[in-house]
Amino acid sequence: MSNSLNRPSSRWPGVVLALVCLLPAGGAMSAPAQSDAGSLETLRDAIERQQQTIERQQEQINALVEHIEAEEQERSHASERRLTWEGYGVANYQHYDFYENTQDDDPESRARTDIERIVLAPTFDFGNGYAFVAEIEFEHGGTGATIEFEPEEAGEFEAEVEKGGEIVLEQAHLRIEKGPLLNFRIGEILVPFGMVNTHHEPSQYFAMERSLAETALIPSVWHEAGVEWYGAIGLLRYQLQLVTGLDSSGFSGPEFVRGGMQGKLEFDNADDLAVVGRVDYSLGPGVLLGGAFYYGDSANNRPRKNLDVSAVVTLIELHGRYERGPLTVRGQYTTGTIENADAVTSANYSTFNGGELGISRTPVGSEAESYFIEAGYDLLSLFRRSDDRLDIFARYDAYDTHADTEGNIVRVARYEREATTVGLNYKPFPGVVFKGEYSYREHAGSTGNEQEVYGLGLGFEF
Repeated sequence: MSNSLNRPSSRWPGVVLALVCLLPAGGAMSAPAQSDAGSLETLRDAIERQQQTIERQQEQINALVEHIEAEEQERSHASERRLTWEGYGVANYQHYDFYENTQDDDPESRARTDIERIVLAPTFDFGNGYAFVAEIEFEHGGTGATIEFEPEEAGEFEAEVEKGGEIVLEQAHLRIEKGPLLNFRIGEILVPFGMVNTHHEPSQYFAMERSLAETALIPSVWHEAGVEWYGAIGLLRYQLQLVTGLDSSGFSGPEFVRGGMQGKLEFDNADDLAVVGRVDYSLGPGVLLGGAFYYGDSANNRPRKNLDVSAVVTLIELHGRYERGPLTVRGQYTTGTIENADAVTSANYSTFNGGELGISRTPVGSEAESYFIEAGYDLLSLFRRSDDRLDIFARYDAYDTHADTEGNIVRVARYEREATTVGLNYKPFPGVVFKGEYSYREHAGSTGNEQEVYGLGLGFEF
């Protein structure tokens, strides 16, 4: 064995070199056991420091993953909040006196049901004050063909084939809101003329039908393509629009300019534009006074350019609302004129394919006026119930679409009408209203001048 120990080995130079490397600089190794213990302690400290670093990095990674997941979830929820839906619907049943024609003085009793309208209104918020707003209306159950009854025209069922129900894009615009004074709508927008036209959801009017005094004169719901600037100064809100003008081929004796909103063609003519303005002043919660005007030519927007003179339409309305506690009172006055109404009438009579275009064969008045007032009181407030409402109401409508005529147009007395409606509205909770009413209607003509209408209705909003 002693010989083997004294024999040189090739491993020793490497071991010696390793030990030398572990020695402190300028020092010598005192004992193999002390050197090994120090090296192990140093290695153990390094490993612990590395482990702590790894743990800290793992905590940072976990926190980053949680942050990313939270952001993804927030973006998902934000996307859901960006797209919101609103809407409303109306369904009615009516029992009424039916006249075969303008000479009939012995009406028969008839009844009808009508899914008057279902409206869906999506809004997508892009952020930074930008949003897309749309309103899609399904009228009278959808689309199709029908033969319309027109007692004011030929005195019989009209031979024209028109749309039965409709699917109408009533609004489709970009809304830009940048502050109290500077806001815009661009696209298909609601024309802010008329109190009912802007407050047309079923809980915002008492009777089953919107005010006859308003809807007999102007389109309902009135919408046009254009641009709007709107805003508020304190309690005063204002709107100013430049929109496509009306089409005078849609004017008629019994409905003034109501039929002038375009939609007969696949596009709207924009040779004539119109200016619309509105202001509303809030006197307090639930109390509002306001007015609006409309001015624009309607001669050049006809499907056939067969009117050589202008047909400027001027409309003005004043309105007020009081809706506080159990008491509700609403009212409006409207007046309007049509320039060269006799020439419009002649052009309507002579338009080729007038039946297919839905052009009326009635004499158009040069001036119209109307007013209505309605009032209701919540009977359940007498019993201090606050979760539902039972409003007893009355409404009076008076409207004359031949308040004046011009040229060779003879005034038609039956176009001066009035209606008195009484009934009940029950709202079990916000968003649902049940309606029941009786309406007595008459006109200034000599025959068939009285009509009674009973009805039940349902309205909902969401």
